[in-house]
Amino acid sequence: MTRKHFEMIAEVLKTRAEAINNSSASNEEKHYALFELRNSMYHFGDIFEEVNPRFDKGKFFKACGIQETLEIYLKELV
Repeated sequence: MTRKHFEMIAEVLKTRAEAINNSSASNEEKHYALFELRNSMYHFGDIFEEVNPRFDKGKFFKACGIQETLEIYLKELV
C-alpha cells in the first residue's frame, strides 16, 4: 500500500468521526461510536505498519482526527 491509500483511509475515518460528532445522538452514544471508530483506526494502524515498515502511525492517527473529537466527549462524561 502507498501513502495515497493511507491518506484516503484516514480521510474516510475522519469523515465518519465528523458525521458522528454532527449527529443527533446523545453524548454518550457519540462517545461510544467514536471509541469504536478509534479502535478501528488503531487496528488499521497495526495492519498498515505490518505491510509497510515506513508507515508512520502517529501521522496517520493525527490525520484521522478521531482522538481530538473523542476528547470532547470524554471531558463531558467526567
